[in-house]
Amino acid sequence: MKSESYIFGKKNIIEKRIKENGFTITERWKVRLTFGDIFRLYHGWIPRITTLMRLPPLFKLDMYLLEGHDAVNRMYRLKHRIRHEIWGRDFKKGGFLHTPDCMEEARIHKAIISKRKIKTLQ
Repeated sequence: MKSESYIFGKKNIIEKRIKENGFTITERWKVRLTFGDIFRLYHGWIPRITTLMRLPPLFKLDMYLLEGHDAVNRMYRLKHRIRHEIWGRDFKKGGFLHTPDCMEEARIHKAIISKRKIKTLQ
C-alpha cells in the first residue's frame, strides 16, 4: 500500500478488491522503507522522485503477500482497475498500491522489503 491509501482512506477498499478477485492474503507486514530501498524498487527517475515525494512519513507501510493462480500477472492488472476506480475520471497512472510487474521483479522486491519488516500483522 502506498501512502495515499492511508491519506485518502482507501486501504480497506483496496483490500476488499484483492479478496473479491480470488486472492488469499497469506501474510501482512508492516515495513519501513528507506530512500535506498525506493531506488532499488524503482528503476526510472520519475517513479523514484514521485514515490519519494509522496511517501516520506518514513515509508512506514503495509505489505501483503498474496497467493492465487497467476497471482503476479492478475494483481498487476487488478491494480490498474483499482486505481481507475479510485481516481475516477481523473485517472492517473500511479498511486495507492504497488505490485511487481513480473515474477522476477516480485522476488527482487520481496528480498528488499523483507529486510525492512517491522512486524507481521494479523
